[in-house]
Amino acid sequence: MNKLSYVVKNTFINMRRNPLLVIATMLAVLVSSFLVFTTLSGRAVVENNTSRWQNGVHVVIFLDDRVTTTAHKQLQDSLESYPEVRMVDYFSKSEATEEFKFLFKDQPELVQEVDFEILPSSLRVNLNDPSDYQLIIERMEGNPAVKEIRASGEAIDRLLSLTNTLVISASVFAVLIAFAAFILIINTLRLTAYAKRREIKIMKTLGASSTYIRLPFIFEAIFESLVGTCIAIGFGWGVIQYSKGSVISESIFDITISDTYLINLTLGLILCSVLFGLFASFIGIRKALNE
Repeated sequence: MNKLSYVVKNTFINMRRNPLLVIATMLAVLVSSFLVFTTLSGRAVVENNTSRWQNGVHVVIFLDDRVTTTAHKQLQDSLESYPEVRMVDYFSKSEATEEFKFLFKDQPELVQEVDFEILPSSLRVNLNDPSDYQLIIERMEGNPAVKEIRASGEAIDRLLSLTNTLVISASVFAVLIAFAAFILIINTLRLTAYAKRREIKIMKTLGASSTYIRLPFIFEAIFESLVGTCIAIGFGWGVIQYSKGSVISESIFDITISDTYLINLTLGLILCSVLFGLFASFIGIRKALNE
């Protein structure tokens, strides 16, 4: 019990020696952990929405009204014969009108101004593999029954590409800040160890083990790392909860992340912060213990 009391007491004594460095270290860890938490959470949101979109309509083929209904039916039969196609739904002009009114029900002025006769009928294509959308576009180009082709896969590909770029950029930035926190912890511990060099020599003379001498420094590094990480995680959870009720969630993205994913991410970050503190403390006071 006396040993534990010594370790805890000296941990906080060490931190009081360099309060500004301790605060700077916690802030660096906080920013780095927050970037990791929000980036991975954001990627999960994008993947969830992408998966939801990919299970819907992948290609919309707008039909030319100047072509007969028989030609439209032949085109639908042709599409349904392709092995890449799971299902094809015909969307009439009246159904297109009802869809437009539903989508823009909050803009009655726009609904009143639109000439619904210009809305074309269409074929909504669902694919077995969403990445095959380009094959469908190539096969439909030049068909006299086709007026225009739109594919959700193009937007999904751009979104995933943008997301990957943001993830890489944020990860690099997080690593740089984590490295800065690592250097700060090492310097903080070295300054503290230098200030206590006589005490450390006396303890070694009296037979104290290196582990026992090292423990206050280990606890200090882990404490600084854990505090910064826990605050970052708290902010991250708060951002997610706020986003669920935001305009973005209501209009564009479904901000849905499973509790299991968030818990695993939280535990993973906490474990990494502990290992981070352990490694930094080992490097930070190795020289002081070897003198």
